[in-house]
Amino acid sequence: MIEIKEKVVIFENPIPNLVSRHAYFPGLTKISEGDIIALFSIGEAFESMNSRICISRSTDEGKTWNFEGAIFKDTFNNMGPCTLKPTLLDNNSIIAIGYGFYRDNPEVFINLKTGGLPKGVNVVSFSYNRGKSWTLPETIPLSRPGLFEISGPCIQLKDGDIIASGTSFPDWEGKYPSGKIGVILRSKDNGMSWDDNTIFFSSRDIVAYESRLCQMDDGRVLVMLWLYDEKNKRNLTNHIVVSYDNGFSWSEPIDTGIFGQASNLLHLDKNLLLSIHCFREKDVGLYLNIVEFKDSWNVIFSKKIWGNTEGREIKGLKDMGKSLKFGQPSIFPVKDNKEFLVVFWAVEDCISKILGYRVCIGV
Repeated sequence: MIEIKEKVVIFENPIPNLVSRHAYFPGLTKISEGDIIALFSIGEAFESMNSRICISRSTDEGKTWNFEGAIFKDTFNNMGPCTLKPTLLDNNSIIAIGYGFYRDNPEVFINLKTGGLPKGVNVVSFSYNRGKSWTLPETIPLSRPGLFEISGPCIQLKDGDIIASGTSFPDWEGKYPSGKIGVILRSKDNGMSWDDNTIFFSSRDIVAYESRLCQMDDGRVLVMLWLYDEKNKRNLTNHIVVSYDNGFSWSEPIDTGIFGQASNLLHLDKNLLLSIHCFREKDVGLYLNIVEFKDSWNVIFSKKIWGNTEGREIKGLKDMGKSLKFGQPSIFPVKDNKEFLVVFWAVEDCISKILGYRVCIGV
């Protein structure tokens, strides 16, 4: 059902004895037949202020990769860490969406008393030449206060609209200015303007992290969520929400029964999905699933892809920088909807790398 063919290294520090370069938060998009680009962040530590968005390129369907360096000459607006995820649009431009934090002190990031974060903005950048150059990031104006964690790529729906999903980050005082919500950002003009009118998740005690989107053949749009119960200080199982009208209205959260944190999903065929989940607290590792989804989540087959790490309990944002050892998995089709590249960041040999596994799927 799931066959692992080979391991792929998209980026690792070639001179770790001389400089500290750790890579995190990968995002991929296919720009032409056989050609794929990967954007990811490189910094001296997980939350370091000197984080840069960098690019690697493959011309052989992800088998080998060439590192091309930072996509911007310097940090933009003294921001860090920052993240951008790319998506190829129907007009052949590439949009990269994400966020960054304003930093004054490189030795301070999270407010250890409140668990709050510095001010930041959601941003978007474009490439019109296959990722060789990028526009300087522009702030996405939002009607809702606060910063939203848009940590995954946007998707272009069948009707041409572009949507991205973001979830609330706490401000420096640990408060959520817009509440503990998930918001859909929508653009009808290829990313030039956006609205944030639609809420897909809302709770008093539960916060959502690492939301990821996909659209199925029948038009359903899904968002996968990592949920954390702030009141009881515990992670919950992954949940999804579903839209039947292109993301304008959403179901109540549906429990997948999978005790994962950062996760992702990809439509495979008809009612079949691939899902990928980080298990960090028990049965530690990265798990790839074949799932049938009609009205409920039914795992047909599951396989552990990677597990070269130890378990670390994650209780909120204060634990992220010191406890996370792998994350932000994604599944990328490379050949005939049968061969895929599973990509994630992970600490191996004391270095954070961008890794992948080529896998074949049979259903």
